[in-house]
Amino acid sequence: MKYNVFQENAKSITDEKTLINSPMTCPHCFRQMKPDHIETVIVHYEQRSRLTRKVAILKCTYSDCLKPIMRYYEEDSAGIVGGLPADYRELPLSYSKEVKTDLPKNIQELSPDFVNNYKETLLAKEYCLNELIGMGYRKSIEFLIKDFVLKTNQAENLKINQMSLKTVIDNYLTANEKLQTLGLACAYLGNDFTHYERRNLDKDIEDLERFLRLLVSYISNELTFAEADIFVNP
Repeated sequence: MKYNVFQENAKSITDEKTLINSPMTCPHCFRQMKPDHIETVIVHYEQRSRLTRKVAILKCTYSDCLKPIMRYYEEDSAGIVGGLPADYRELPLSYSKEVKTDLPKNIQELSPDFVNNYKETLLAKEYCLNELIGMGYRKSIEFLIKDFVLKTNQAENLKINQMSLKTVIDNYLTANEKLQTLGLACAYLGNDFTHYERRNLDKDIEDLERFLRLLVSYISNELTFAEADIFVNP
C-alpha cells in the first residue's frame, strides 16, 4: 500500500514532514543536507492499536550523489483527541547482522569487557573479516582471564593490569592445572594470530575457538563452585 504524506490530515502533516524532511547526514556521501521526499509506504498497520509503521523513501540532494535513503518510523494515532496530531517516532533501520551468544550469566557478570570483545569478534566472523578474528579472540581471552584473577586478587589490581597475559596465567592459575593449561593454549594460539609470522601451522582458528569455549566453561564452573562453597560454608 502506498501512502502520499501530503494527503494526510493537515494537523498531523507538520510532525511527519518535520520528521522525514529534517536536515540529516547522507549515509552514502556523509554530507549534511535536507533530503528530497519521494514517497512514503505503509509497511504495517495494527487496527486495534491504530499503530502504523511506515518507510519514507528520500533522496540525497547533492548532484554527485542522489542516492536513495530510507527512514523507518511509526505513527500512533490512537491518542488523537480533538484534532491533536499523531505521535511520530523514528525507528532504527539497520542491515547489520546480529550475533547471539550463549555465554553463562556469571561470565557476563564477571567480565563485560570480555563479552563485548567476544561479540564484536563474532560479528567480524559473520562478515568474513578473517584477519581480525584471531586478534579479537586474543583480546577477549586477556580480559576474561585477568578479570577472573582480579576477582580474588583485588589488592594486586595495578600489578595484574600491567602484567603480560602469560605471566598472569603462570603466577595466578597454578591452583588449577587444567585451567592453567587451557589459558596458556588460548594465549599461545591467540598470539599466533596477531604476529607477523605464525608458528603453530597445525592449528587454525577453529582450534582457538574450541579452546576458548572450554576456557569459558571452566571459569564458569569455578565461579559456580565458589558460589556453592559460600552457600555451604558461610
